[in-house]
Amino acid sequence: MANENNNDNLESYSTEATANLERAIEEFADIIEDKKNQDPNIRVFGSLQIVMNGRKRRIADLGNVESPEDPMKIELMIYNKEHIEEVLEFIKQNGFPAKNEKGDQFIYVRVPKPSRMQLEEIGDDVNRRTNAMCGRLTKAKTNTGLRVKAAMEKEFIDQRIATMATKKINSAHERCTKEVRIIGLLGRKKILGSFFKTVEKDDPDLLKEITKRSKLENIRLELENKKDLGLKEQTIISNHEERSSSNELSENNVTEQIQTN
Repeated sequence: MANENNNDNLESYSTEATANLERAIEEFADIIEDKKNQDPNIRVFGSLQIVMNGRKRRIADLGNVESPEDPMKIELMIYNKEHIEEVLEFIKQNGFPAKNEKGDQFIYVRVPKPSRMQLEEIGDDVNRRTNAMCGRLTKAKTNTGLRVKAAMEKEFIDQRIATMATKKINSAHERCTKEVRIIGLLGRKKILGSFFKTVEKDDPDLLKEITKRSKLENIRLELENKKDLGLKEQTIISNHEERSSSNELSENNVTEQIQTN
């Protein structure tokens, strides 16, 4: 029984686990990309927390935060009009000049440039999200490992197949965890700018990996550009040779006509 559909069992465990791990990377990359692309003022302002009905809520969870014209002028559209007064008062208490026209769903806020401390708080949030995602990947690996073990104990797969599947799953987990940590590190670098510093023990090694990848990508692009230039030059030469051949043929025809006459 252990020999039946061994390859299918191997693929079902390792392929499913790898797909789940890679899907988690994509989700995490989208989250971090949103944080990187946001204006620092919007990130800082949106991360302010207000206590409503005994619960801490982020400003960004209560309304849409934008700065369409000036990064120092934020427009906050509150989703629930009943929250406008409470949120407006909270914003003012936190030292931000803010106003709201009666009947308007928007709160208009003037904000200063974010401080180093505020940016570091956002960087810490990215770090927490990175560690949480790494924990999620580990949990996914562990759960699949338990399924493989249970399948082996019930003789659905044999020891050899279980070992191969576990090896593939562990390899995928290590690769995906590294990618998550790199994405998180790049996010922190973009957010903190000149205030960035390494905080995790593997940050220095990941920075080296990022530099290495960047160099390899530059080399690849350079080779592609040279290849494109080579093709263009070859096309120009070929066109020139065709024109020269055509002109030579025309001259020969004219000479033959003159001699005939």
